[in-house]
Amino acid sequence: MSDWTPPAPGPWQQDSAHAPCSQTAAMRALYPDGFNRGFTETFARYGLLLDRLAMAQVNGFTYHQPQPFDMPGPDGPMSPDQIGAEFGRRAALAEETFAVKRWRQDLALWDNECKPASIKRHRELGDVDIAGLDDESLAEHLEHVSAHVTAMVYQHHRFNMGAMLPVGDLAIHFAGWADMPPTAVLGVLDGYSPISGVTSSEMTEALAAIRADPAASALVTGSGDAGARLDQLRAAVPAVNEYVRSVQDRVLDGFDIVSPTLREQPAVIMGKLGAALVADPHAARKRADQLAADLRARVPDEHRAEFDELVGEARAVYRLRDERGIFSEITAIGLLRRALLEVGKRAADRGAIDNPTTMLEATPEEAALVLGGAGPTGDALAERGELRRRLTAEGAPRHLGPPPPPPPPVDGLPPALGRMMSSIGFMIESILGQLDASAGDETVIRGIGITDKIYEGPARLVSDIDDLLDLEEGEVIVTPTTGEAFNSVLHLVAGIVTNHGSHACHAAIVAREMGFPAVVGTVNATTRIKTGDRVRVDGAKGEITLL
Repeated sequence: MSDWTPPAPGPWQQDSAHAPCSQTAAMRALYPDGFNRGFTETFARYGLLLDRLAMAQVNGFTYHQPQPFDMPGPDGPMSPDQIGAEFGRRAALAEETFAVKRWRQDLALWDNECKPASIKRHRELGDVDIAGLDDESLAEHLEHVSAHVTAMVYQHHRFNMGAMLPVGDLAIHFAGWADMPPTAVLGVLDGYSPISGVTSSEMTEALAAIRADPAASALVTGSGDAGARLDQLRAAVPAVNEYVRSVQDRVLDGFDIVSPTLREQPAVIMGKLGAALVADPHAARKRADQLAADLRARVPDEHRAEFDELVGEARAVYRLRDERGIFSEITAIGLLRRALLEVGKRAADRGAIDNPTTMLEATPEEAALVLGGAGPTGDALAERGELRRRLTAEGAPRHLGPPPPPPPPVDGLPPALGRMMSSIGFMIESILGQLDASAGDETVIRGIGITDKIYEGPARLVSDIDDLLDLEEGEVIVTPTTGEAFNSVLHLVAGIVTNHGSHACHAAIVAREMGFPAVVGTVNATTRIKTGDRVRVDGAKGEITLL
């Protein structure tokens, strides 16, 4: 029986939206440091009254705890004078944040420095001919890609406040003005993160070149081996080759090395290109602009100018939501996977392990030892993988430690601090929140409804990439969570149902952007619905009816 002792005193909540599975040893070793450093830095820089949203892992599952700035540290509790001084400093920072629009500074730093440098480093590491490296050089490469993962995790989370604050600020203000739920306004942002749409901004030149070349279009829409067709397409169309080089090392789903990369799944790349060729790149923004106009009419006249400004600020930073992951650790993790698989191939060739993928259960340090003829045995790594998969199948408790207390009131805080704490509290709940337990009855499954659409049709249970590639037009995807790989089939999807997530999860975002219903955060829909079942997905009620 697994030990679910909390990692530290106080309440902890599982992050099933980003990490619903027990993570590999490599991710357990590399992820927490960058995550915690990034959150600590961004909260302190903006003046939030939290030290960080702490991350810890229990049996490989990710848990979070909001930790206040005055939480006792290694040297003991802060004195009243220290608390007062730090409170005053953060209050002044919060006021300054809104005055100077600090998120705009973050956006400029991201666009001008961090993103270009990351893309350059991804390309350098991705272009390494790892099969041609000797064992010593491959061990050095492992060190480089491991350090890159930690650096990119840190980079992702140091931009959290810049990505979240303007969105939460808009939602909280709108709710107060219009007497509507804050989630009602999130749809005004659809289409304003071009990197994550079906017609991703990275595809622009490739799509234009394909449309101008009938032979290239035929390769995309044709049948036959996807890998062979993609090779022909890359050789014939330089813009496609450049696009593939820029995305091929990204993991397809989640934040772990067990997910395949686009390099390994040419059918997904071809699917993404094919979906983009027939999608309307302007549809999401048109719906968002119409919604913004409709909601603006519900805002009192004296607040409409401020509503317009808040919408503009939220839209300006909205792409940071996805870019800070896609251009950071999602690619870095894929590069680490590629290196570990090369070690696994060599170990399998030498008879040390049976299957190269077994090496994905090793830490980078262990993999380097295996190259030298030491380190864990293949049986030990295989046993580690079996335990991880068993833990994933069993699932993890939603909460550890005492019940979480209600959020502290913000009424007594200085205005800027209260505004900031409300906004970030809403965003964290929108990302991490879901039902604590399954709800419904024998024929109805309840969750968090997304869009006011209703659809009836057959379900497709998606547990892995192969299931996703079997999707047929008009089916409802039923899956634990969704990720970038799902963007390749969105033109076929009629609805989405997930076990995990809330209003700001990937499935919710793409449902709004594509205009179909979704019900997320159901806890256990994947155990109650199987492929072929006919279901009604009601996004307004947040219900799935088994027909």
